[in-house]
Amino acid sequence: MAAAVCGLALLIAGFAGTPRAWAASSGKPCSSYPAPGQLAPAGASVPRVVSGAYAIFRTHQIARDRLALTKLPTPLQASGIVARGVRYLGRGSSGVRFYAVPARHYTPYEIAPLRCFASDQRAVERKLRPSLRRDYAHPAVCIVEVGLSPVDGLPLENCGPVKGIATAMLATNGLSLLGIAPDSVSALQATYLADPARIIHVRRNFYEISARTRSVAPCGVTWLEPSGEVAKTFEGCDYETAELPEYQQYQSFVTTQLGVVRSDVAALAAAIDSGELASAESAWLTAHLAWLLLGQDDKQYGAFGDLGNAIDGTSAGLVAGEASPDLTGFHKIELDLWSNDLVAAATDTEALEGLLQQLAAVPLTSELPDTTQGVANWLLRPHEILEDAERDTLTGDDDYGSGTAAASLTADVEAVREDLTLLAPTLSALAPKLLPTVKRELSAIDAAADATRVDGGWVAITEMSTEQREDLDATVGAAVETLSRVPDLLTSTGPAAPPT
Repeated sequence: MAAAVCGLALLIAGFAGTPRAWAASSGKPCSSYPAPGQLAPAGASVPRVVSGAYAIFRTHQIARDRLALTKLPTPLQASGIVARGVRYLGRGSSGVRFYAVPARHYTPYEIAPLRCFASDQRAVERKLRPSLRRDYAHPAVCIVEVGLSPVDGLPLENCGPVKGIATAMLATNGLSLLGIAPDSVSALQATYLADPARIIHVRRNFYEISARTRSVAPCGVTWLEPSGEVAKTFEGCDYETAELPEYQQYQSFVTTQLGVVRSDVAALAAAIDSGELASAESAWLTAHLAWLLLGQDDKQYGAFGDLGNAIDGTSAGLVAGEASPDLTGFHKIELDLWSNDLVAAATDTEALEGLLQQLAAVPLTSELPDTTQGVANWLLRPHEILEDAERDTLTGDDDYGSGTAAASLTADVEAVREDLTLLAPTLSALAPKLLPTVKRELSAIDAAADATRVDGGWVAITEMSTEQREDLDATVGAAVETLSRVPDLLTSTGPAAPPT
């Protein structure tokens, strides 16, 4: 969770212990360094860099501080352990006892001569040895848990090298984060995935961050000086990774909805073939709104790149404008139908079916990848969907004769609702008032759009009254401003994000 273990040392975990096996066969010692868990000579003192940074090690050892180090279930990742320097930290919320253990060296693994390794492992050991020796040069501090049995296979202890500030922390029972902080740190800010950050006070260099439930386990800390200034920030919560299950639900929604779009476009083709213009226009609107529900509607903000732009792009930037052969997809068909050209509409609808077939043939994960960047892009969507509507729909720039901008706006609103429904558990914990506010604002957009209808039909933006356009602009603008907080709350890019 936040255990400070040498990353390079982890690479040799697969053959840790090999030197001892070779030593037994060769009869020669396979390490000139103290092994992990080895005690310092009797009477050894706590390293100065440790006692100088932590007041708890400058106190006298009393009876409750003593710990049977040789009886620990696994060796500590340190050597030259100073038994007289062990200090009792306190009892955790689960009832176990915690101790701080100083050592002369941080030793995650033995450092052995190359002859002690199999030939295929020597190159790796040769590469790692400089890092292991650098770690060995630093004193260490360990946190040890004694009492209850470990849960879910979590370790009973953890050690960290002291390099100015120790990073030894221990995750216990999956619900708590424990650690020691130097004298200069009086408090810390604890970060959670689904709970507001909290301030925890440090007592006798020790802190414990307890979770309220398994869904809000701590996942990051920031050390604070007495002045409130940040002393050190540890890696915070990875919100993007945490939202992967919700993102995968969105991927499933997209797959299903693309099937709906293809079915609706087939119905559009049939309506055009029937020669009934009014029926074709109604079928076009149904299919177009189904596409907009994806929330991925154009090249700049959409997920489908050039193919998405061909499906629902406008003539913006095209040299010949509406007459350009590069204008394809829904808006080209819209232009055909509202120009009473059913022949062109049939041809262009067939082309749209081909584009949708191409999109269906592409693996969805290539357009919506299961990566941190893929999740981050999705987390931008609730805000960007309506920002796109402000730019194109409310200005009338994407109206090619149908006069259905307000209908498109309601589809955009529904797309935002779909995303927010998936994100609601995390957002509600981080910003409890945000979703109720957005819900009211989205309902206000729907009401403003519905108020523009005449005899049940949609009205073009250019035919609305000034008051109606102002109402639409105001309601959409308010929602865009509120939704602009979502990316900062759920990614690592903004001031409201967890510390990194």
